[in-house]
Amino acid sequence: MKKNYIVISILGSLWGLFETQVGTLLHAADLPFVGLVMMACGMFFQTTARCFTRMRGSALLMAFVVAFLKLLFVGGIAAATVVAIFIQSLILEIVYLKSSPSRLRLAVAGGCAVSYSLFHPFLSMPVFMGLTFLDAYEWITGGGSVLLGLPKESGLVIIFILFLVHFVIGFMTSIFSTGFALKLNSMRFLSSSAIEKQ
Repeated sequence: MKKNYIVISILGSLWGLFETQVGTLLHAADLPFVGLVMMACGMFFQTTARCFTRMRGSALLMAFVVAFLKLLFVGGIAAATVVAIFIQSLILEIVYLKSSPSRLRLAVAGGCAVSYSLFHPFLSMPVFMGLTFLDAYEWITGGGSVLLGLPKESGLVIIFILFLVHFVIGFMTSIFSTGFALKLNSMRFLSSSAIEKQ
């Protein structure tokens, strides 16, 4: 159990440092769909941690580590991001269901959690920026229009395509993370076996 907390602390700290450095710069640049990049990054660390620890609540525990670092280094302006991280982690835990979910369930959880970043502006803009749902809708469809080369009037089509893109990226990130974790675990096992033979 102690080893699990060490793994969560290390991976959570790495994710937190990435959030505070790269994430802050991207958010400051006011680029569209920064949440997609940052949540996909978080998904890598959270999926890797779940594969190593096989521990229920690992995603939420990592969220606490990242939230602490984010608020410590960035301050209250990171509140909207912290809320997004906790909601993403809660989605993961709900879809994971088991302490040791299958690779398919890990991937689906990743797709669902990363997809949330597309809809987070509907919460963050009214609550943290004093804007409206319509402002959030226009911001999402405006960015999607530029990214996909579609007219802004095709709002629902844009959102549907963006949802698919978010889901696939989250799905594939989780598959990659699972393979990465299994590879590392295998190397660690081979290394320990070699030491025992000596």
